[in-house]
Amino acid sequence: MNDNWDMLGHEWAVDMLHRHAANSEVRHAYLFCGPPGLGRRTLALRLAQALNCASPVKAGVPCGACRACKQIEAMRHPDLSVIQAESEGATLKVDQVREVRHTLSLKPYQSSHRVALFLRFQEANDNAANALLKTLEEAPAYAVLMLTADNP
Repeated sequence: MNDNWDMLGHEWAVDMLHRHAANSEVRHAYLFCGPPGLGRRTLALRLAQALNCASPVKAGVPCGACRACKQIEAMRHPDLSVIQAESEGATLKVDQVREVRHTLSLKPYQSSHRVALFLRFQEANDNAANALLKTLEEAPAYAVLMLTADNP
């Protein structure tokens, strides 16, 4: 994988996220906004790989080939929680947020960061959004929350 994380476009975003991962300046939460098909989920997964890669090419650049990178790409890594509404256009429910809040309270199983990826967060109902507020404000040091949405 190259310094641009094999992403087309988004150079400024990749550069900023690359620096955060390389310099251990990771924020506790990130919001990836834009229309569907822009690459929000892919960019979030690349950041998760950069944070948890077992054999990075260099600081902040995941290899894309190790077990952790492949598991994250497939969204099946034990330290990655993917939270989304049951189907596109459905509603993200408060119980789903409560479940991931519990998961985030646990230390990472095999990596340095536990990542919660909320896809299409605009589909969250008010109760689900409110349930996430405290975690967003006071996330554990090892936790990184990533939200994708159509707009801020």
